[in-house]
Amino acid sequence: MMRLKIGEVLIKDSKINENQLQHALQVQKELIKKKRLGEILIDLGYVSKRDLREVTKKYEHKVNLGVILIENRAITSEVLEEALEIQKEKKKPIGEILIDLGAITQEEFAKAFSIQMDLPYVLPDKRLIDMKLFGRLPEKFMREYGVLPMWENEGAVTVLVHDPTDGFAQKFLRNTFGEKYEMAVAPKAVIKKVLEEIVKEKELVSSSVMSPVDDSQQAAFRRYPMDDDTPARSGTGQIVNIVNYILSNAIKERASDIHIESQVDRLRVRYRIDGKLIYRTDLPKYLMDPIIRRLKVMARMDITEIRDTQEGRIFISYNKQDIDLRVSIFTTVLGGTVTIRLLTKELGLRDLEDLGMLPRVLKTLKLILDSPSGLILFTGPTGCGKTTSLYACLNYLNTWNVKIVTLEDPVEYSIEGISQCQVKSMKEGIIAERVKAMMHQDPDVMVIGEISNEATAYGAIQTALTGHMVCSTIHTDDSIGAVLRLLDSGLRTFLLSSTSMAILSQRLVRKICPQCRERYSPSVEIVKEFHIKNFDPDRFEFYRGKGCAECNYTGYFGRSGTFELLAMNDEIRGAFLLNKNAAEIRRLAYKTGNYISLRESGFIKALQHISTLEEGISVLSYSERESFATIDLTFQEIQRWSGIEIEKEEVSTPERAEVKQPTSTS
Repeated sequence: MMRLKIGEVLIKDSKINENQLQHALQVQKELIKKKRLGEILIDLGYVSKRDLREVTKKYEHKVNLGVILIENRAITSEVLEEALEIQKEKKKPIGEILIDLGAITQEEFAKAFSIQMDLPYVLPDKRLIDMKLFGRLPEKFMREYGVLPMWENEGAVTVLVHDPTDGFAQKFLRNTFGEKYEMAVAPKAVIKKVLEEIVKEKELVSSSVMSPVDDSQQAAFRRYPMDDDTPARSGTGQIVNIVNYILSNAIKERASDIHIESQVDRLRVRYRIDGKLIYRTDLPKYLMDPIIRRLKVMARMDITEIRDTQEGRIFISYNKQDIDLRVSIFTTVLGGTVTIRLLTKELGLRDLEDLGMLPRVLKTLKLILDSPSGLILFTGPTGCGKTTSLYACLNYLNTWNVKIVTLEDPVEYSIEGISQCQVKSMKEGIIAERVKAMMHQDPDVMVIGEISNEATAYGAIQTALTGHMVCSTIHTDDSIGAVLRLLDSGLRTFLLSSTSMAILSQRLVRKICPQCRERYSPSVEIVKEFHIKNFDPDRFEFYRGKGCAECNYTGYFGRSGTFELLAMNDEIRGAFLLNKNAAEIRRLAYKTGNYISLRESGFIKALQHISTLEEGISVLSYSERESFATIDLTFQEIQRWSGIEIEKEEVSTPERAEVKQPTSTS
């Protein structure tokens, strides 16, 4: 039976009509650069990407690998065109050509292949393998065809392959495991690496029974309850290995969060690294319940409760590092979902000088902290580093002659010398009672973990009015938005006007990977986004990360803060009392000479070769970008207000000039 063309099946499923198809075909003919019909139909708005996927899957039309890679932003259309031209000469698969060009990694290719074939993507590790299955396939076959058996559930074996279209490999697997086997896609190099590790261990271990658990990894988790005596081949032992693997791998890769999510037919494991979610691997769906039970036991949760959301904590020691895991279990229509936040003392407790503040911002903040009273708010979206900055300020204030008392939910990090109180509720009556109790402790500095409602806002303001230094966090886009939110919560404006207040807004930008740093010329469009007058980008050097194994081919390694500090004065207070808009208040803040916005802070990070212009813009919300469109600053103002020396060399050629690195801490 002849397979229908994509246009015909879209008409057959009533996704488009005949006139729309003919129009799209006419557009395709007129294009100078050839484009696939499906892409044109999407561009014209006749179908959505989801509609196209559903139809191609239904009628067994494979989505082109190049299209998948473009959709996932692994490559650009120009790179695909270049690869297609090479393919005409070399007659090689498009994936191999893109890998040879260095445009994609084997991992990106395997992920795209898994989407195209609608198969799970798995990143193998020897701790995940059921060793009973390993002996059922010849070693020579596994090496030659890139095959690795992983799990067995109710007689169905999951086998990793790097090429699911290989007919001979499929026939061999069918003869070995029968019809009840399932394929998953993995990078060829990773399969080969795991095979080598297992074979090497088999040669070194004389015993006929080999445990896939790494003893060093097993010992690392002995601070929480685990069944060390369970055989690795049993179901319980395998779950212990899988959970240990997920946790230890996340720590190795510097992840701040782990996401284990139920999909329709699989589990998806992702790590948040440097603020970005990285897709790591898929696991069989049947493992979700055992993994959740294991985590509940470790976090001392109620294992009999399967519907309600639950939260718990796990304390582990890994490579002489104490780590606090915050576990959240959430039930969705597809099953359980687990999110784990990893907190370490090294990540959480820092000095002010280590946050990445510009010298003038740091100097102004220290002057405010040295004042005997006032209100300091730390603001920004979730995960921007507010709590880290708050704790850095507490570290700065924590001396023998200063008493600090806190109300937190929960206490993120314990600091010696500070009286920290954990509260379970921030309701009005409880907060008023707790604030009164705090004041009876004769503190110099008081901390309210988060202003989340009118009760906590009123408590913070009233405490500041009594002559104490008060610190807290609040969720808003920027510093001016924090004051507007307090006013919107019902606080009378005179309370703000009579309170010494400073608001520190921040974002975290990814730092350029030092291992693969290279020079590049930023696009004209990205430079224009910053609205800087009298700035010639051709006279400065900019850097970005090319991508390497050290940074997981992202081009970034670690993060640094960008900060916007708004210190209230009489003129700015008056503007708030007169209900001036954010743009007018921002202009007044610029006139003080001590205010620099998140936008300019990100711009300077790029000039310092710490981050990129693209990263500086990407962390701003749409409203923040638009609010700056009416304020164009000169490069000289940026240079003066930043508090750093950025020298422009006078050059007569278009060659780029070297940007002098700041001598101060930034």
